[in-house]
Amino acid sequence: MFGIEEKIPALIYAEGEFGELDGKTANGLVRFSEKYEILGVIDSTKKEEYVDEVLEDVDKEISIFDSLEHALDRLDKKPRAFINGIARDGGAFPYDRKDVFFKAMENGMDIVHGAHDHISEEEEFKEKAEEYGVEIWDVRKEPKDPHFFTGKLRDIDYPPRVLVSGTDCAIGKRTFCIELYKELKERGYDPAFIATGQTGMIQGARYGFPLDGVRGDFLSGEAEHVAWEASTNKKHDVLIIEGQACIAHPQGGNPLALLKGVHPHGVVLIHAPAREHKEGLPDQGPPDLDEEKDTVEFFYPDSVIAIGLNHEGDIDVNEWVRKYEEEYGLPVEDALKGRPTKTADKIEKLIKSYRPEG
Repeated sequence: MFGIEEKIPALIYAEGEFGELDGKTANGLVRFSEKYEILGVIDSTKKEEYVDEVLEDVDKEISIFDSLEHALDRLDKKPRAFINGIARDGGAFPYDRKDVFFKAMENGMDIVHGAHDHISEEEEFKEKAEEYGVEIWDVRKEPKDPHFFTGKLRDIDYPPRVLVSGTDCAIGKRTFCIELYKELKERGYDPAFIATGQTGMIQGARYGFPLDGVRGDFLSGEAEHVAWEASTNKKHDVLIIEGQACIAHPQGGNPLALLKGVHPHGVVLIHAPAREHKEGLPDQGPPDLDEEKDTVEFFYPDSVIAIGLNHEGDIDVNEWVRKYEEEYGLPVEDALKGRPTKTADKIEKLIKSYRPEG
């Protein structure tokens, strides 16, 4: 999946956002990263000393620091990368805090940045990078030669393609993908994870592209092409594709292009039953599971194979599992409360049904 030989020691900048929705890049990286060895998180607003005191599902002892200076003073290992762990609506770089990024560069750290602003092209950042001999990775840059849609996946049924989508933004799609990947790997399969957002790419995904950094004409084509690349690598048993936003969200153009581009054999929908409004839109109603399921299955009938729960709002997970399994006749589980074994069972059936004989 990742093919990383040596992890790069790194610090994550998440000031005011660690453990929150807008800190999802930082949250995801402390949970799982194959490309970077996370040495610490910078967030002076947190009273906790370690990340597992903020995110109960994390089982690593990673320190939380008040500042970059605090981290550099305390760490035994020198960080080689400084990651912007904040992902706000619209994806803007925190220019009011640029000095901390300059300080990281002065201390020999490459900058990893997943927002829409391409700071590697801005004169001030270019000069600093050259002065201190470091690099800037703008993760959300569009691929140099994006692809138009061709339909070439329609003739490829193995490995089967499973899209992990959802009913809202920032609802746990990538997290479910990673846990599903781990479960299938432990069962002896070789799944390919396709990242479509900056966090998955920073985590070290072998296949991926920044969906919301690609021009509209190329959205479905780039999704198709990356899935085709993974499909034609003969060793993979299944493709686990990270969804973005949701079709029923007012910003739903990108996920519809993704759905059509990857032409899935199965779809997992992640839902947060306690969410009171759509992410970023407090005047909108809550995410609607039926609406999203019906929309997905308008294009791909009977394609939803499982439901993933997001337990935000302290819901009774077991109660919602019983309710939805009875209502939809599908496996339902929370990937952060335990591995998604029931979803993996469904995917195993897909693998066996599409696997060529002989």
